Amino acid sequence: MGAGLRDIAPKEVYSAKIDAAAATGDVTVLDFSVLHPNDSSKKIVVINFLYTCTTTNPTAFWSGSSSGTQLTGDMRVIANGWVKGGYNPDGHFKAAVGADLVIERASSVGVGGWINYYLE
Repeated sequence: MGAGLRDIAPKEVYSAKIDAAAATGDVTVLDFSVLHPNDSSKKIVVINFLYTCTTTNPTAFWSGSSSGTQLTGDMRVIANGWVKGGYNPDGHFKAAVGADLVIERASSVGVGGWINYYLE
């Protein structure tokens, strides 16, 4: 078994809000070039998140855009329900090097919440 985060040096953890009005398509949760312009050789590792949707909708996290790499399966959220990825210091999933992290919505829905991550 490989070393986990608890077994290596501490990481600087960042937080960001998830906040998008009702629409269809990508919600850029983390715009890598804006948040970390000097770390383009790194990738986003998600360690904790929670988001809600205003209407019933399948959503998924993607690396770059919804035409990039899908990082999670479709998560079915009922109206005003929520999805939570509890704390995982080794990361639930990670985006490609220098890529944005997005949530793709299948139908018109507002999305809100928060996300915690570090760079690797």
